[in-house]
Amino acid sequence: MTPLPAPTLDVLTGPTLPDLLRDAATARADATYAAAEGTTLSFAGLADAVGDACRGLAALGVRAGDRVAVMLPNHLDHVALVHALVAMRAVWVPVNTRLRGEPLAHVLADSDSALLLADERHRAEVESLRRSDLPRTVWHETGTPVPWRPYVSGAGGGESPAGPGGDDVVSIMYTSGTTGPAKGVQVTDRMLRAAALGAAAVSLPRDGDVYFLWEPLCHVGGAQVLFLPFVAHVSLAMVERFSASAFWTQVAAAGATHVHHLGGIVPMLLGRAPSDAERAHRVRVSWGGGMTVDAWTAAEQRFDLRVHECYGMTEASSISTANTAGVADGIGAALPWFDVELHDDAGRPVPDGAVGEIALRPRVDGLLTPGYFRNDEATAASRRGPWWRTGDSARMVDGALHFVGRLSDSVRHRGENVSAWEVERVVNTHHAVAESAVVGVPAAEGEEDVKLFVTLARPDEPFDAGALVAWCRERLAVFQVPRYVAVIAEFARTPSLRIKKAALPRTTDDSYDARA
Repeated sequence: MTPLPAPTLDVLTGPTLPDLLRDAATARADATYAAAEGTTLSFAGLADAVGDACRGLAALGVRAGDRVAVMLPNHLDHVALVHALVAMRAVWVPVNTRLRGEPLAHVLADSDSALLLADERHRAEVESLRRSDLPRTVWHETGTPVPWRPYVSGAGGGESPAGPGGDDVVSIMYTSGTTGPAKGVQVTDRMLRAAALGAAAVSLPRDGDVYFLWEPLCHVGGAQVLFLPFVAHVSLAMVERFSASAFWTQVAAAGATHVHHLGGIVPMLLGRAPSDAERAHRVRVSWGGGMTVDAWTAAEQRFDLRVHECYGMTEASSISTANTAGVADGIGAALPWFDVELHDDAGRPVPDGAVGEIALRPRVDGLLTPGYFRNDEATAASRRGPWWRTGDSARMVDGALHFVGRLSDSVRHRGENVSAWEVERVVNTHHAVAESAVVGVPAAEGEEDVKLFVTLARPDEPFDAGALVAWCRERLAVFQVPRYVAVIAEFARTPSLRIKKAALPRTTDDSYDARA
């Protein structure tokens, strides 16, 4: 086995995140860490803001080991708060600001947080839950000092505990909950450092590069970017949220060299009318996961950039494979600090070209989650000896992995397992379709029928669902062709902007029926 290079080992086994912040505040004091809404924050300024936040949080009663839920939009004070919680060795529980009702109550109650720091805009959603097992809440009104600021003056404490360890749990990040109740993934200091290192490996930064940070911090795709400037000489340009209409204008104004194509943003951007803004930028690389072949080619040509693709999951330090070579290499090969194999149902490696479940094994201890928070059953189900079962399937071709789909995201139809991802990949190339999602619905003869949801690329023009099904018959196997087609105005989305399939109705009275 090839030894890992010293710089990689230094990141994975060396100084913890609070140590890296202190080092950067000394060595790069005046260099820009991040900018947002016209404000620039240097590394020294970040260290000062984190110190203030630590003292304020201590005055609020936060101590090492306490779980603190955070429901805030993207802004620099939010960033300082995250770093402060990590420094104090409190456990940061990021909460998706789009959550409502039972999914929101589940995260707050399941995490057993002692405190919730939330934006005033979400007061109605939180207070409407009317549950006794929710944490004490401190509200932040937009445009006013952040919640800890009134407590800073004269407050002491809040500093890092003596000798923080690399395997200290510093966050609980909840899965998107697309197939069931969201699970809390315990994330360590070492895992966040590995996530930042993985982001660097797939995006290939140069000194002085600027990373556009639109991602919600409740998702590891955004969280990892917060720590990227600790392992590369780059800075961040932050906006509050993703906006398809403003995206390229914001990217150009920030001077960004890198954008992240997390989740479903590329179909949204490709679905918009072409504009001068989408090529008037400095972006060199779009990096991330979930890019289809067609979208990959279209994005490179239309937006004048290179696409770098990767694969990973929160449970395994975010990024495990990377492809910086081109579309033919799929999701790429394993990063040097992971072993990746494809396994059959019994856990045996499958031959090249065959479909198998992606299994991950770290080459450095501590890169897998210690487990799902208070959910030993789910943790045990994901472990098979030293390997972590991802629940995703792929093929290995000439040393490169090619993603096939979620094992749980399939439809059992006429004795065949229909990969939703494979059907969606084809349907999304139709000129009338902006985006699609496939689910299974009960079939009269047993098993399931394929139901296809679409959003329209041209909503004001007539749409012929029957013609779409006929088009699918020419491009899909007979068992993959949708029986039902439903048009939807927009999809509910997870924090990473993936389509939330659990929210899609399994009824058929809203659909075109190809057999009618």
